[in-house]
Amino acid sequence: MAHSRLLFQPGARQSLRKGFNLLADVMEITLGPRGRLVAVERENSRRAPELLNDGAQLARRFLGLPNRFETMGAFMARHIAWRMEETVGDGATTAVVIARQVLNEADRYAAAGYNMMSMRRGLEKALVVVLQALEKQAQSLATPAQIVALATSITGDEILGRYIEEIFDTVGPQGAVDVRTHYARTHDRTYIQGTFWNQGWVSSYFTTDAGTAVLKNPYILLTNRNLEKAAELLPIMEKIRAAGDRGLVVIATTVTGGALNILVTNKTRKVMPTLAIRAPGLGPEKSDVLQDLAVLTGGVVFREEAGTRLETATLDDLGQADEVQAIRSGFTLIGGKGRPALIRERNLELRRQLPKAGYGRERDRLIERAGKLLGGVALLNIGGATEVEQETLKERAKEAVHVVRLGLQEGIVPGGGVAYLRCLPALAALSLPDEEALAIPILQSALAAPMRAILRNSGFEASPILARMGDGVAQCGFDVMSGQMVDVMAANIVDPVTILHAALRTGVSGALMALTTEVLVHKPRANRDEDVDFNP
Repeated sequence: MAHSRLLFQPGARQSLRKGFNLLADVMEITLGPRGRLVAVERENSRRAPELLNDGAQLARRFLGLPNRFETMGAFMARHIAWRMEETVGDGATTAVVIARQVLNEADRYAAAGYNMMSMRRGLEKALVVVLQALEKQAQSLATPAQIVALATSITGDEILGRYIEEIFDTVGPQGAVDVRTHYARTHDRTYIQGTFWNQGWVSSYFTTDAGTAVLKNPYILLTNRNLEKAAELLPIMEKIRAAGDRGLVVIATTVTGGALNILVTNKTRKVMPTLAIRAPGLGPEKSDVLQDLAVLTGGVVFREEAGTRLETATLDDLGQADEVQAIRSGFTLIGGKGRPALIRERNLELRRQLPKAGYGRERDRLIERAGKLLGGVALLNIGGATEVEQETLKERAKEAVHVVRLGLQEGIVPGGGVAYLRCLPALAALSLPDEEALAIPILQSALAAPMRAILRNSGFEASPILARMGDGVAQCGFDVMSGQMVDVMAANIVDPVTILHAALRTGVSGALMALTTEVLVHKPRANRDEDVDFNP
C-alpha cells in the first residue's frame, strides 16, 4: 500500500527529475556573458525584488517547492551548485546544466528498459577519457589581455578587469588580494608593503593618531594564550625598558584584565610605547598564523600547550620589525626582522601543501598566508553609487580574483563551451561493451549543453551554430558579444581548466546519484504520530 511519505519507482525518478529540472532551468538563464536576470522576492514584500544573474546565488536563495518530493530533486541540484562553490568557487551553473542533461538523457533510456547500472558504469569510464582530453588542452594564462578579458567577463566592469590584471602583475599568482568596499563611487587599488591581517587593536587607548596605533622598531611578543594577569608581562617589559627606548607589541588570542591594564597604563603615561593585537585566524588556524608571524619577525610563539611561562621570556624570544600599524579592524607589519632563508623555507612549505588542500577556504588561506610571507598585499577597493551596487560588484570582484588566480596557477582552456566540444573526438573513439556504450551519446549531449545554454541566453539559435563548428577539433567558437565565429583563444575567450574540470566531474557525479535513487522518503517536521520516520 502506498504511503504519503514514501515514493517508489517510477514516481520517485519522475519527481526527482522534475524538481531537478525546475531549479536547473532557473539557474541556466544566468549562464554566459549575456545571461538574463532573475527577480527574487525579499522577505519584506514591500521592498523591490532582488535581481540576480548568478546561478550559485539563486541556488542559495532556493528554499523549496510545493511538492515535497520534487523539492528533493531541486535540492540535489542545489547541492551540486554548493559543491562547486565550496571546491573551486565558480562554475556552479555549468555543473548543474551538465547534470541536468545527463539526467534527462539517461532517464529516456531507462524508461525504454535499458539497464541503469550498465549506463552508470559506462558514464564513469567515459568521464575519465573526457577529463583527460580536457586537461590536454590546458595552456598558461600568460598575456595581460587574456587576464583583463577574463576578469572583465566575470565582473562586467572593464576598469575592475584592468585593476585585477595590474594587481596580479604586481603581487604575482600567489599574492594576497583583499577585496573590500569603500565610500567613493569609483574603484581603486592600494598596495601595502608588509603583512596585513584582519585583526586590530584590543583597545582604542592604544591609538596614537586618528584611530591608528603606530609603533616604530618594536619588540613583538607572540602567544596563543589568553593573557589576563599583569605578572605575565611585567618581567619582559622590564627587560625591554632596560634595553633602551623601544616599545612592545603583544599579539595574543585575547588580552584582558591586568594584562591589558599594564599595557594601557604604560602607553598613556608614556613610560613605554605598547600595543595589544588580537591573533589573526580562526580556531586552530591561529597557531599557524602566529608561526608565520614568528618566522617573519624572527621570534618564537609561546604556546599554551607547551607550558612555557611568559615570565621566562628573553629579548631573543621576541620578534622585531621596522614598524607595526594597527586600526580597529586590522594591522600591518612592515620590515620583519626574520631570517630571509627561513621566510623562503616557510613560504615553500605552505606552497607544498596546496596540491593536497581542498579547493575553497583551506586553499585560499594557504595562498593568502604564503603571499603575506613574501611581504606584499593588494587591496582592491570597490566603489558604487549605492550599497547594493557595491556589494554586487564586490562579490563579482572576489569571484574574478579567484578565477584569475586559478588560471594563472593551473592554466586555461578555450572558453564559451568550446573546450568541452573539443573533447568529442576522444569520446567518439572510445569503445564500450553492450549497454555501457549508451554513455557515449549521453555524454556527447551533455558536453554541448553549456554552449547551447549560452547561445540561447544570447538570443541565438544553437543548432545551426553548433553544426558550423563541426566536431570541435578546430579552436573556433562563437562570440555571442559580436555575433561572429572567432578563434576563441585569440579573442581572449577563456576559462580556467580547473573550473571546467570540476564542473564536468561534479555534474556527472551528481546526475549519477539522482539516476540511481530508487526511493524518496519525506521526513516530517513533527513526527511523533507518523508511521514512518528516519532519525539521524
